[in-house]
Amino acid sequence: MKHLLLTVFLSISPIVAFAHGTAPAAQHGGTVAETSDDHWVELVITGRLISVYVGDQANTPIPSARVGGKATVLIGGKSQKVMLVPADANRLTGQLDPAATGKVTAVLALTINDKPSQVRFTLTQP
Repeated sequence: MKHLLLTVFLSISPIVAFAHGTAPAAQHGGTVAETSDDHWVELVITGRLISVYVGDQANTPIPSARVGGKATVLIGGKSQKVMLVPADANRLTGQLDPAATGKVTAVLALTINDKPSQVRFTLTQP
């Protein structure tokens, strides 16, 4: 019986993993990932500037006034925390020190519509 349940679970797990479809295209030149609560987030890092764009399941922009949070960024083995503040209608920003180069890992702890959410990015900066 255990083997049957395991087989059933493993056969449907790919369906669950892809239930929300593929990530939408990046609209601002960044990297897109899905949050723990089914929102789409685009992360753009340009030098010292972090820009974050948040959309719902249909990737409709969520106003930055309804989003807040912080980024924990690992650059060259050193971690730093960056507060993300509203900058435009649909963009949060923060400042890194120093500028991001090489392999960068960023974990965003966001509050979207008063609910906590989290997303992780791993990217390479020039």
